[in-house]
Amino acid sequence: MYDNGNNYVLKSSFLQELDDRGFLYQCTNIEKLDDIFNNNEKVTFYLGYDPTAKSLHVGHLLWIRLVKKLNDAGHKPIVLVGGATGKIGDPTWKETQRKMLDYNTILENIKSINQKLMSIFCSNINTNSITMVNNDDWLSKLNYMEFLRDFGPLFSVNKMLAMDSVSTRLERQQHLSFLEFNYMLLQAYDFLYLFENYNCTLQIGGQDQWSNIISGIDLIRRKQSISDAKSDINKKEAYGLSIPLLLTSDGKKMGKTEGGTVWLDESMLSPFDFWQYWRNVDDKDVIKLMKLFTDLSLDEIKRFEKYVGTKEINEAKIILADAVTSFVHPTVPLDDIKSSATGKNASNAIDTIQLDSPLQLDKALVKAGLAESATQAKQLITGNGVRIDDVVINDYKYIIEKSCLVSVGKKKLKQFIIK
Repeated sequence: MYDNGNNYVLKSSFLQELDDRGFLYQCTNIEKLDDIFNNNEKVTFYLGYDPTAKSLHVGHLLWIRLVKKLNDAGHKPIVLVGGATGKIGDPTWKETQRKMLDYNTILENIKSINQKLMSIFCSNINTNSITMVNNDDWLSKLNYMEFLRDFGPLFSVNKMLAMDSVSTRLERQQHLSFLEFNYMLLQAYDFLYLFENYNCTLQIGGQDQWSNIISGIDLIRRKQSISDAKSDINKKEAYGLSIPLLLTSDGKKMGKTEGGTVWLDESMLSPFDFWQYWRNVDDKDVIKLMKLFTDLSLDEIKRFEKYVGTKEINEAKIILADAVTSFVHPTVPLDDIKSSATGKNASNAIDTIQLDSPLQLDKALVKAGLAESATQAKQLITGNGVRIDDVVINDYKYIIEKSCLVSVGKKKLKQFIIK
C-alpha cells in the first residue's frame, strides 16, 4: 500500500503529476495501478457522496477536480449518489450520529446536487463519458436474510471495530448505533456491485473514507475467493485511492468558516462571496491551492512561491479565485463577479479603504466610517453585527492583516486594501 511520503518511485507521469499537485494520499497496490497508468490502460473509477445537504461544499471540490484529472486522461468516471446510504449516515468522529433525513428531503438534495454537478461537468468534463448512479436502485432491493447469508461471512467484525470512524467513538464510549455500523457493509457492497456490473476497478475518496474503501476491496477479494476460478471476476483486481483532506496551513478544514460552510450551490452562497473566499485565503495556502484547483503548469505556479508573504501574492490569489469560481460557476460571467468585488460596478459600488499596515478591527471600523466611535465599534463587533468576507467576527481585537470585505449590518460595506 502506498502512503503519502513513502519511498516508492512512481513510473507513470500521470500519477506523478497527481502526487506533485497534492492529490495522492494513499493507494492500494500502487505498483500495479502505476503500471496500468504507465501502460496507458483505461480504467473505470467511481466516487460517491451522500445527499446530507442541499449542496456539496468546498471539501467535495477536491474530488471533483480529481474526476476531471482522471477523465482528461481518458478514464471513465461513475458518480454515485448515496440515496440509500444517505438514509443511514456514515459514522463520524463527532460525538453524535448524523441527523436522520426524511426521504423527501433526501430526494430534494439529490436533485439539487446533481443539477449543480452537471452544470460543473458540462463546462469542464466530457459528460458523455460520465455515468450517474444511485445506490438506492440496488440496495433497496436487497433481501436482508439473503444479504446476511451471502455476505455476512465475508465481513470481519474485528476489522470493522478497528476502523478509525468506529474505534474513535468506542474509545470515547460514545454511542454508535447498529444502523451506523451497517453503513460500511453497504458501501463495500456498492463497490462490489459496480465492480461486477460496470467493470469499475478503482474507488477514489477522501482520506477519511479510507476504511470504507478498503472494506469494499476486501469484500471483492473474498467474493473472488469463493467464486469460480475461471470466471471473469477473478481476472480483475480492485484498487483504492484516497485524496488528502483539504486543510489550511494551520491544520483546520477548509470551507468551514465562522460564518458557515462554503457551499458550491449559488443559492446557498453567492458567486460573489465564493470568489471572495478564494481571493482572501491565507498567503501560506495559495501555492498548494493553485496546484489543486487551477490548470496552470507546476512551473507556472512555482514562479509565485517567492511572493508568499508579500503584496505581490495578491496576483496569485486573483488567478486562484478566478479559476475556482469559473470552474464551479461556469454560467456566471466572471467579469460581473470581479467588478462587484472590486467596486468598479456602479450599481454595486463598494468604497475602498487603504490601510498602510494591519489594524485592529474596532479601530478599522472607525477609520472607515462604519462606526462613530470605538465604543460603538466594540458593541457592533461583540453583538455579532460585523462580518469579514461574510464571516461573523465578534472579537474587537481581531487584526485586519489582509485585503478583505468588511460589512456592518446588511447595507454598510467597505473594501479594505492592505498596501
